Amino acid sequence: MVLSAPSGGGKTTIRDQLLRHDRRFRFSVTCTTRAARPGEVHGRDYYFVTPGAFERLRKAGKLLEWARVHGNLYGTPVSSVAGVLRKGLIPVMTIDVAGARSVKEIFPEAVTVFLLPPGLKTLVRRLRKRREPAANIRIRLETAKKEIKEASFFEYLVINDKLDEAVRDIREIADIECMKISRKQAEIKRFGRELLEFKI
Repeated sequence: MVLSAPSGGGKTTIRDQLLRHDRRFRFSVTCTTRAARPGEVHGRDYYFVTPGAFERLRKAGKLLEWARVHGNLYGTPVSSVAGVLRKGLIPVMTIDVAGARSVKEIFPEAVTVFLLPPGLKTLVRRLRKRREPAANIRIRLETAKKEIKEASFFEYLVINDKLDEAVRDIREIADIECMKISRKQAEIKRFGRELLEFKI
């Protein structure tokens, strides 16, 4: 499941709530060249790497997607997603719009969700709460305008007004997607074999 949102849209907070309350989800840790914010932990929130290390990962084909955002590099290690999938769990990726497009190309079955705050004032308030400098807020708002224009690419839109309701909506999306026939091919084949072998 890919969660994208304008900066301040709440994707990290929603991701944390999903991980806390639904055992089906696991965070797919991304790597970044930006400095850690207060409280962030290497290997839990991000893999904090140097630009040189990031470039080596990119050239070696070890990143599922990558992008430059606000002057920093972000990317998703293939190993991070594959490890979660092997356990039969749902990897949750919190990435930008360009990254979501890249993932969808490689993994067509990925479920994409675009998160929106209820309004611009809420978005600005959240950015200020993060103690972003005024110059950064202006840059992030300009980026947000571009990202919102891409919302129609996503399969689902969730308005992140009340956190518990937004989390519930995403869990319900997972329920719906898990019931789709396209995701049940193994069970259908197994049942078909049983029918062929069944004797009264």
